[in-house]
Amino acid sequence: MYQEERLLKILEYLKEHQTMSVVDICTQFEVSRDTARRDIVRLVQEGVVIRTHGGLSLPELKQEILSYKDRLIDESESKQRIGTIGAKLIQDHETVILDVSTTVQFVAEQINAKHITVVTHSIDNVGILSNRDDLQIYILGGYLNVKDRALYGPSIITKLSEIRADKAFIGAVAIRADGLYYSYEEDARVKREMAGRSDQVIVVADHTKFNGKSFHRLDFEFVDIIITNREIPIEIREVLDQKNITVIECREEIDEVQKNDE
Repeated sequence: MYQEERLLKILEYLKEHQTMSVVDICTQFEVSRDTARRDIVRLVQEGVVIRTHGGLSLPELKQEILSYKDRLIDESESKQRIGTIGAKLIQDHETVILDVSTTVQFVAEQINAKHITVVTHSIDNVGILSNRDDLQIYILGGYLNVKDRALYGPSIITKLSEIRADKAFIGAVAIRADGLYYSYEEDARVKREMAGRSDQVIVVADHTKFNGKSFHRLDFEFVDIIITNREIPIEIREVLDQKNITVIECREEIDEVQKNDE
C-alpha cells in the first residue's frame, strides 16, 4: 500500500475513533514504527491532525475535509457559472489541461470547442468528455485515489513534463495574498507542473476559497486568469493587479440584472 492510500485510511479511522496510536498504524497496515511515524509527520505537516503522546488525533473544532462528492454539491450553482465562463475561453483545436477539481469539472461539462485535446488525471472529467467523438482525451495514469476520484503518483509529473498545452484550468483549496494553497505536497507539485507546461493558466475558484487556509503554496507567478463568483478581498485584489493577473467575476447579482432586463 502506498503512503497516500494509507494516509486516507488513517483519516477515515480517525473520523470514527478520534485518536490512533503508532501501534494501531503498525498493526492495521503491517508497517514498521518508522513508517508509522513518517505517516504521522506527513499528516501533521498537512495540518489535518495533531500529534499526541504515542500517536495522533483530530484537532478540536477542526473543519472536516469534505469528500469530492460533497465538495461538488457545495456552492454548485456558483461553480456552474464559473465553469461556463471558463469553458468559453477554450478555442477549437487547442490542447487543454484539466485539473482534478470540482469547479474544473464544471468547466469540462460546458466545453463547446471542437477538435481539442484534453489532458487530465480526473476520472470524472474523462467520464464527462468520453461520449464526444470530436476530441481526444489523454489520461495521466497512476494509482487511483477513490476519495478524490483522481489518479496520482510520480508518473503524473513525468507525463506532464512531456506535454505542451495551450491552457490549463486548475483549482485551489485556498487563495491568499501570497498565492494558491493546497492540502497535499504532491497535489501542489502536480499543479506547478501543469502551470509550467501551459501557455495560459486559468484558476477557477468560488468565493469560499478566499477565506480558506492550507499548507502547500503555489506562487501567483504561474497564474494568468482567475475566475470567481464574487468580489475578491481587497488585499488579494491589489496583489493580483500588481502581477497583471486578470480577474473575471461572474457574480450572482449580475446574472439577476441581466434576467430582469430581458
